[in-house]
Amino acid sequence: MLLNKAIRLFLDSIGRREEYEFYLNKFQAVHSPFFAVLVPDLQTIEESGELMVFDLDFLQKLGLCPLLLLCGPDATRMRDLLDDYGYALKVFESPDQLPEERVTDGFAVLLRPGLDEEDALLELVPGKVERVHFVRTAGGLQSPAGAPILYYYTKRHPLPALRPEDMDVVRIAIKLLARDPGTHISVTSPLTLLKEMFTVKGAGSVIRRGSRVFAYRSIAEIQTDRLVALLNESFGRQLRDVTLLNRVSHFFIEESYRGAALLETHGEGLYLSKFAVGTQARGEGLAQELWEAAILPMPAVFWRSRADNPINHWYEKQADGHHHAGRWQVFWRGVKIEDIPGLVRYCLDRPPDFIDSPE
Repeated sequence: MLLNKAIRLFLDSIGRREEYEFYLNKFQAVHSPFFAVLVPDLQTIEESGELMVFDLDFLQKLGLCPLLLLCGPDATRMRDLLDDYGYALKVFESPDQLPEERVTDGFAVLLRPGLDEEDALLELVPGKVERVHFVRTAGGLQSPAGAPILYYYTKRHPLPALRPEDMDVVRIAIKLLARDPGTHISVTSPLTLLKEMFTVKGAGSVIRRGSRVFAYRSIAEIQTDRLVALLNESFGRQLRDVTLLNRVSHFFIEESYRGAALLETHGEGLYLSKFAVGTQARGEGLAQELWEAAILPMPAVFWRSRADNPINHWYEKQADGHHHAGRWQVFWRGVKIEDIPGLVRYCLDRPPDFIDSPE
């Protein structure tokens, strides 16, 4: 999609171009007429209705059609407040009425005053939508002390403590994920909704069941063809030689081969040779889960990344230090100061692992 200058400038203010272009292409490729459902409450419409309308209008300019779900006893009041802004609302009163094609001449609204959020969403998941964004003035989930919770994994224990007002959203999310574990669910505010949608880091809270990451110590234990396919997809180029995997001493692989962290034994620590997340799994928090399973428990780890890799800003936050030289940026955590020069040299001297281009 060719974006005009004004739209491009606004997206540039939200995040990195490679990130928002990835998500834009991903959302435009959704087969359903609605790429996401937005679920505001009355307080959000009353206090931030103008921002909600801006978000809807901007998404429509991008060729994206979200479904706005208004439900419960305040549904009609929310519709009337939005109607006052002068934008055309295409109101549907049951999921059976929803069109098969994208709505381009107004904002699509599913009005369900007789149902609460849980029952209304269970009519849509699975089948109608794959992304659910709860939009609240207060933004994402928080602990009772007010600390933001970026990822809430429903299958991990102990579960983090939440503010009382966040419990209902999490309860509904658990029901939806039981229906369809692949549903993307987030909680954000009207002010940060677009950043939540179009950046890897997001701006709110993502609620997931949590991924199962398995650890292997031998290449004989893994499905090599699936791992190679993941690496090629994640890095956007072909692995030069599959036998490079024979160097790996620690394999951490998500159960469906949607992500992997591969480490090699080195005299001064472990070398993170590959950290890969499949394109369809990005933005779900899988990278953080892999990091917590594979890297944080290790006493000393170092790795390299292309100098222009958009993930480097995230790597910098995970590392104790980094060094930029030529086409590479080298990172380390937990290593001895006297070992750093040798580890940097090792990374710079190591040949590329992918065909025709550095990894």
